[in-house]
Amino acid sequence: IVCACACTYFYCCEDRDYYLGSTFATQHKHKHKHKHRRSPSTELNLNRAFFTTMIMIIGIIRVAAALLLTPLTQRHLQPFAHARTDAENEVKLILQRIEEDTLKLRDEVENAYTQRCSIETLSQCSRGSFNGCSSVFPNQQCMAADELVVEACGGGGGNGCNALWDKTTSIVSIPSALAQGKDDNPTDPELIETACYTLLAEDYMRTKYENDEIFWDSYNVQPSWTYFGAHNGLFRKLPGTVDEECGNYDPRLRPWFVAASSGPKDVVLVLDVSGSMSDYGRMDLAKEAAITVIKTLTISDRVAVIAFSDYAYQVHSDSGTDLLVRATNENKNLLIDSIQKLTDGGATNFHAGFQQAFDALERTIEQEYTSGCNVAILFMTDGVRTAGPETDEVLSLINDSTQRLATLYNRDTKIFTFSLGAQADRLATKEIACSTNGIWTPVGDFDGDLVGAMASYYKLFALGLGDDTEFTAWVEPYEFFWTKKMGTTNSAPVFDRSVDPPLFLGVVASDVHMDAFEQVLGENAQSSTMLQRFIRLSTAQCPKIDLSDCQLEGLRYLAGGEEATCGMCNSTDYPGIIPTECPFKPDLPKNLWQNTDVEGVKYEDRACCEIGSNVPSEMCGIPDEIDTTEIDTSTNSIGLVLGITIPVLFVICCCGWLFCKHKKVSPPTDVPKEVVGTNALPVASVSSAIPANNAQVTYGGVTAVMPPSASAPPMNPAFHVRT
Repeated sequence: IVCACACTYFYCCEDRDYYLGSTFATQHKHKHKHKHRRSPSTELNLNRAFFTTMIMIIGIIRVAAALLLTPLTQRHLQPFAHARTDAENEVKLILQRIEEDTLKLRDEVENAYTQRCSIETLSQCSRGSFNGCSSVFPNQQCMAADELVVEACGGGGGNGCNALWDKTTSIVSIPSALAQGKDDNPTDPELIETACYTLLAEDYMRTKYENDEIFWDSYNVQPSWTYFGAHNGLFRKLPGTVDEECGNYDPRLRPWFVAASSGPKDVVLVLDVSGSMSDYGRMDLAKEAAITVIKTLTISDRVAVIAFSDYAYQVHSDSGTDLLVRATNENKNLLIDSIQKLTDGGATNFHAGFQQAFDALERTIEQEYTSGCNVAILFMTDGVRTAGPETDEVLSLINDSTQRLATLYNRDTKIFTFSLGAQADRLATKEIACSTNGIWTPVGDFDGDLVGAMASYYKLFALGLGDDTEFTAWVEPYEFFWTKKMGTTNSAPVFDRSVDPPLFLGVVASDVHMDAFEQVLGENAQSSTMLQRFIRLSTAQCPKIDLSDCQLEGLRYLAGGEEATCGMCNSTDYPGIIPTECPFKPDLPKNLWQNTDVEGVKYEDRACCEIGSNVPSEMCGIPDEIDTTEIDTSTNSIGLVLGITIPVLFVICCCGWLFCKHKKVSPPTDVPKEVVGTNALPVASVSSAIPANNAQVTYGGVTAVMPPSASAPPMNPAFHVRT
């Protein structure tokens, strides 16, 4: 095709004489100047014929080549196709094994829950667990360099240091807001019970890790963590590692937790950005809550953010799309950046916010960019409606729109409203939730925990997964905090299945490095092909939500207490929603920790060690104070020298280049009046005789000395000088 285009252009372009050479063209024109020239139409037809002929010839060659080469290509590619199929099958087996292990861990935790109130469980629990921030582990050892690399301890820096861990012991982490007792013990009875019954699953977690070491060794990959995150915020994992940041980790805010507890979903956040949001830091609170929700979403979800005041508009994640976008890491980061830039101002128009949300949902569903599952609209406001239609019209809009989505697209839409601040119009936002089978949560100005309240939406969706015993979720590959390698997480919801509906307890999960998949498939962990593989795995199942009025009331009670209920149920027990407390509350242990020997000690002194040892080392870690005076001085000196030298050299080089270019392109001053010939070149103004040896000739303002005659090349007969 390239040859055909080039030949056609060469043949047809009006300047083709240039390509044929000026002398030949001149002679050709003089020779045929009296002959009949072709008409323009004839010339055009010839050009078309030539072009068509060339295309036909190339087409014939291409067909012939395809017929001749196809059998040969198939024979050569067939082994590669078989190899690719074998690789895909091997990956499927690996993924299947991981999912089966996750479900087995779920079964262990669910079985342990049934024993949470036994005297034996509670007695073993007292001083039976290890705290990731304050405990010394029983079988701790320094990680080998090929196991993990902890940069905070200088791991990987060639200094022989790394961090302590214990492959035989699980550790417990609790958010600091929930650990208010002595030595950071929890005081809530349910949290204590959770620490006790999850300890019963430690034996299985230990055995699983030992089996994983054998399995993953064939791929030269290190096994990773197995863990359980409870719905109340407690976190237990194995192997045990030293927590670098104490009290900050909350499993409920992690994508693997929300993915397993809610399944695929379409989420639209509707944020009030009116002028009153500037009071009492409510704008920052709303931004924090929205960003937290976005961070928990996974590749199986779709998301959009609507901002409203007098009017509403969609906060875009990329090039101006008005659809919900897939919650990839890239899209989430773009949305978070846009949310952080929002400013407050204007009135409060509820109707505009909801209208924009439903419009975005319907556009997305019509174009089939949706998750195909449940829909959640999270509406956050601080004030009384001050613009737009009345509350009755807002309710009509919501009910009509949710009914339309259900009728036309078979989508179940849930509304979650949040009143921010003491001055918020609680009546309107609660009425919206109660009138649309939604959930309302009141949040105070200073003592409100909006981040915790946002959990109400996934707790509702979790109830749709209680009857599915095979459901697991995958998340988009991401960089692991400890290893700095790419990995992914497989997770599954945990329920008390003895009640109806099954009571959501939390999520179990297993981490896996992407190294094995990269080896087998030859794909990068961050490639689009790899991402699509996990998208297919994550969107395969959709939870079905079918709640009674009392069950929905129980969820409202969890979200905001008795104030948040809508008076739809006379019962206050809410079975399947509110956990039943153990009858032996006075017998609950007061201290969960086996020891608190390193409480209050900074991370480097608790964790950093020399490889091969089992205790912390003062030689490892990053020193608190480093004398940087000498380093800074030398660095500044080098920077000063480079800062002066490089610009000077650059200027010199530029001047030299310009000077040489000027010399090279200076026009000759004494070129003859006419020089004609094939490939004619200007020659010096000289006599017809060849200059004698070492004679001086002037050309273009430059004086040259002729070489001796013995070495002078013969004169090119093609050049002729006309005087």
